[in-house]
Amino acid sequence: MKTLKEELYSVCNDVAAVFPGWRFESGKFKNKSLKHTDLIVHLGFGFEKDTTPVCPSINISNKRLSKLSKQILGADGYASSVSMQVIARTLSHTPEKLRTGFWIEKNKDSSYLRDGGDQSVESVTVDILNASTVLMAVMKDAISFIEGHYDLSSEANMLSGLPVKYTTRHVNSPYDQQEKMKGVMLCLVHLLYGDFDFVENYRSEAFGTIFPKRTVELDKIIAVLPVLKKHFSETGSVI
Repeated sequence: MKTLKEELYSVCNDVAAVFPGWRFESGKFKNKSLKHTDLIVHLGFGFEKDTTPVCPSINISNKRLSKLSKQILGADGYASSVSMQVIARTLSHTPEKLRTGFWIEKNKDSSYLRDGGDQSVESVTVDILNASTVLMAVMKDAISFIEGHYDLSSEANMLSGLPVKYTTRHVNSPYDQQEKMKGVMLCLVHLLYGDFDFVENYRSEAFGTIFPKRTVELDKIIAVLPVLKKHFSETGSVI
């Protein structure tokens, strides 16, 4: 008998086949059609026995940014990352009750009885037999958001258009595209198109953020600015 993970991965492969340019690998839907950037819909699976949460997010992985991040910070990072839970109000294809996340069960009826018939759990739980329809809807919403919020006509247009703008689903769900590591990655994005002032401006107290800034990473970037500026002036690129 197949495990839930095996069954669900098979379903995801079938779902990916419906959308041109997309494929499923390692728990994510990926589109590698662009030479410079991979489009990723991370599903947030976390398998435990016969159940897994589904917490989709939209991630933009730029190849030059990844190289620069590894070079300066020693780790990779996304050019943009948006939780679909945060943009739940803008989703139209995913069933309303499932827009802030849901569960997939190998046998929903059994889990419903196990949880004592809790309606709140049952309403956000999807049986593996119905997973294809729901994941198809998730993908439609994700692709719609990508097409409507990122300028993919060129790498330069995509990078200069960041951070992506959107309205969060609730006042208690802050717009976080310039927060924590997302703010650090945005500083690296600016370097890619020759803006060397942004990181120092972002590091300063004049640039307000909701959460404390990642000053260790920011200082690492600032420390190599002279080298990056010299390389950019000579080659037109920081890497």
